[in-house]
Amino acid sequence: MKKIVFCSHGRLCEGMLDTLKVFSLYEEKRMEAIPFYTEGIDAEARLNAYKERLQAEDQLLIFTDVAFGSVNQWVMAAFQDFSNVFIVTGMNLMIVLELLSLDGAWTEAAVSAKVEEAQASIQFTRKMSFSLSEEDE
Repeated sequence: MKKIVFCSHGRLCEGMLDTLKVFSLYEEKRMEAIPFYTEGIDAEARLNAYKERLQAEDQLLIFTDVAFGSVNQWVMAAFQDFSNVFIVTGMNLMIVLELLSLDGAWTEAAVSAKVEEAQASIQFTRKMSFSLSEEDE
């Protein structure tokens, strides 16, 4: 089974799950948010529980918020020996949507390609032309 965990400094990851509900993409049995540095939440214990429950046929995709931040470092160290775990940092809605759109099993090549596609979506809008048509409203 494909599972997704969102990890962040504070509650950003919970906001990602809430946004996926808006797009009708949230699946409670497959997705979880684990906020680190949040009162009353033992994030490391919750993530370790995933390690214990992970089966060989499962795939786990973990999104973290900041490249080489403390959350990302913890996740990378905890899952470095798991070939069925994919860690993507720099979590944003576009990369999440891109990876949710993948059919079949996640592969290193497919995840890498989707990350590149999502990176292209980050734009400084002052340099873009824009007009709103009646159809867009």
